[in-house]
Parts: sequence; structure tokens; C-alpha cells
Amino acid sequence: VGGTAGDALVTIHFKVHPRFRLEGRDVHVDLPVELSDAVLGGKQEVETLDGRIAVKIPAWSSSDRVLRLKEKGLPLKAAGRGDLYVHVRIMLPEGGDRELEEFLQKRKQA
Repeated sequence: VGGTAGDALVTIHFKVHPRFRLEGRDVHVDLPVELSDAVLGGKQEVETLDGRIAVKIPAWSSSDRVLRLKEKGLPLKAAGRGDLYVHVRIMLPEGGDRELEEFLQKRKQA
């Protein structure tokens, strides 16, 4: 107020979210999956922008599997939303599993 007219330069810094990654209007998230659910299939909750929802983990899912949840990403200006991409990350049992190790050794030798 009372100064000369001119341009204002504003710098905006975005902080990286600990769980979500953005690619345009699509959101990506990693989902830790137990080995048994990766092999046998199952259901697991995943965090979305709107809260937690259950997703089906198909049998024989590997760590490079990506599940697409349509219209669970960022809202679009015109209408609709981007998608949420859930990246399966297989987690081995903490502390190991002796029975599993023995089974795999037998399979490896067969």
C-alpha cells in the first residue's frame, strides 16, 4: 500500500512426502507384503489420499508388480482424479524362518 507497482516473485518449496510419490496427477505408494500373501494371494490395507482401503494381492505377486487403483490419485481441474499405483514390496520374515529355509533348501536340491 502506497508503494510503486511491480512484480512479486514467489518461490514455493515442496516437501517430499514420506509415503506418497507424485507423477503428474498420479500417486505412487509402496506396499510391504508378507511372503505368504505374495505367493498365496490375499487382501491388505493400503494408505490412500482419502484414508485406508483394502486391496487384493493376486497370488504369485512379485516385488515388481504394480496394482492400479483408478481415480484414487490427485483431483483433476476439470473432473475426475488421477490414479493410485501400488507397488508391491515383498517383506521376508524378521529374524528368519527356519522351516521356510529348510523347505527352500530341499526345493533347491531337487
